[in-house]
Amino acid sequence: MQKIIILGSTGSVGRSSLKIINQNKESFDVLGLAAFSNEKLISEQSNKFKNAKTYLESPKNKNYSDKQISKEALYELISSPEVDTVIAAISGSDGLELTYHSIISGKKVLVANKEPLVMAGEFLIDLAKKSNSRIIPIDSEHCSIHQSINNRDIQSVSKITLTCSGGPFYSLPKSKFKNISLRDALKHPIWKMGKKISIDSSTLMNKALEIIEAKYLFEIDQKKIDAIIHPEGIVHSLVTLTDGTVLASMAKPDMKIPILYGLGFPQTMNNKTNRIDIQKLSKLTFEKINKNKFPSIDYAYFAINHGQGMPIVLNAANEIAVQSFMDSEILFEDIFKVISKTINYAVKNNLKLKSVSLDSILNFNHEIKEIASKNLYSFIK
Repeated sequence: MQKIIILGSTGSVGRSSLKIINQNKESFDVLGLAAFSNEKLISEQSNKFKNAKTYLESPKNKNYSDKQISKEALYELISSPEVDTVIAAISGSDGLELTYHSIISGKKVLVANKEPLVMAGEFLIDLAKKSNSRIIPIDSEHCSIHQSINNRDIQSVSKITLTCSGGPFYSLPKSKFKNISLRDALKHPIWKMGKKISIDSSTLMNKALEIIEAKYLFEIDQKKIDAIIHPEGIVHSLVTLTDGTVLASMAKPDMKIPILYGLGFPQTMNNKTNRIDIQKLSKLTFEKINKNKFPSIDYAYFAINHGQGMPIVLNAANEIAVQSFMDSEILFEDIFKVISKTINYAVKNNLKLKSVSLDSILNFNHEIKEIASKNLYSFIK
């Protein structure tokens, strides 16, 4: 029986994971649940999964459960030989530290949050090799790529293409971006997700971060990574081989499918529902991304090529910009300005990651967030 900890159990990925586990009780047991502040839901989850201890980063009630543990105890639980798998699904940069501890503990780590690999990709991949940890992506795009190139020599891959729906505003004229409300930005045309990732999808920053993640996760040159609009959301990635073959990974847009893949890996679990009926697919369309409207993709390539911690700068600036938009402090179109100006500030002032360690990465991330926050209103002028 596979023993599991879920980091981000109250989010969409965490809830979907628990549904799958509950349907396969003979194969899985949950030993730990961690989240930010949702006391009610995590208590309900721990009552259902009797062996699960709980951790909340910011509970309102300090004694919300008799199964709660400290952060230090959570680290100990992660490193325990009793635990086999950690599902890392904490949104944003907050998930880096726990993902790091899961990797150095040699666990199978199912990564749903892209930010840790964006911020510390090469560092985490090297640690995984040393600790014999297996990192399995369970976001739809990278999971599909993993399936296509698993056990294949990466030199036989000439191109990786990530697909995206284009979000809710792909057909909207750029001149109308200033009128976009938070409510509008949260209406993703295909996926039901949390607020942060929904906003990232509406700016295509989600795809930009995925490009960086793919570079480090699959250890492939960024020149071989591309992204394309695919409104139907059926093809999740395309892998082009050196012989000209294109492997298109297709599935319904349902997070439970990549989670099933990760939980079962290296075996394949049975999914009795949500299968594609090929005969009912009327069309599959693809089109080039309009980078003038959505400069996020160019930011990603600049960050990779510049190096010296620039992906951390990109991610930190985006987190501040998105939160500011959600707090009604800036307009939707200002998100791009904050990111661009923060990157320019870092380059002009020669700000860079001084050394490669967890503390250095976290400190640099904090430094950039403070800069973006302090200069927020001057950056959007």
